[in-house]
Amino acid sequence: MQIPTTNEPQCRRCGQCCRNGGPALHAQDLPLIQDGTIPLADIVTLRVGEWVFDQPAQQVQPLAHEMLKIKGRNGAWTCLYLSPESNLCAVYATRPAECAALFCKDTAPLQAMYGKDRLTRADLLPEGHPLLELMAEHDRRCAPVRMEALAKAAREGDREAGEELKEMVVYDMEMRRLVPQKSGMPAELNDFLFGRPLRVLLGAMNVKVYDTGDTVRFNFQA
Repeated sequence: MQIPTTNEPQCRRCGQCCRNGGPALHAQDLPLIQDGTIPLADIVTLRVGEWVFDQPAQQVQPLAHEMLKIKGRNGAWTCLYLSPESNLCAVYATRPAECAALFCKDTAPLQAMYGKDRLTRADLLPEGHPLLELMAEHDRRCAPVRMEALAKAAREGDREAGEELKEMVVYDMEMRRLVPQKSGMPAELNDFLFGRPLRVLLGAMNVKVYDTGDTVRFNFQA
């Protein structure tokens, strides 16, 4: 949150902007990740085709390009680094670029940088890293746009679409189980490596996913 030094209205540090969602990360933020100020476990990848809230536009729209964000807290988008008790930011002195630019009374500086020089997963993993190929395969097999189309068709009674959607969700779940198990990396990295679980994206479409042995079933809610 930007604190103006002129006679303009001052930031009240109410924390509302932080409750609307953590910042997207830009090239300027790379040193914060490299020095460990922002660990990869605190980052979630929003993939192409996901519906997200665009703060400057004040509307929900699908992503045209991959975005890395600071995770939310307790299943909501409230920034992980905001203390709910004090409204203080845990990384304020070294906050990401979007946070430094944001001031609710004047969003022009944020709008000017919002879609520019955003970091992607490939920027944070070295070239040739074995997980890059795995992530690309996951993106291919679990594309949000395809997931949404299958869910809509299955809701209308298309059995083949429902079966394909089941296979997609099970693959996503297995990837998140096996990669930490076989690589030794913490499961907290899954949201960075593979984005949000498909069952979470389906939940936003009012599709409840239930585990049933080695597969899943869906409840298409109104």
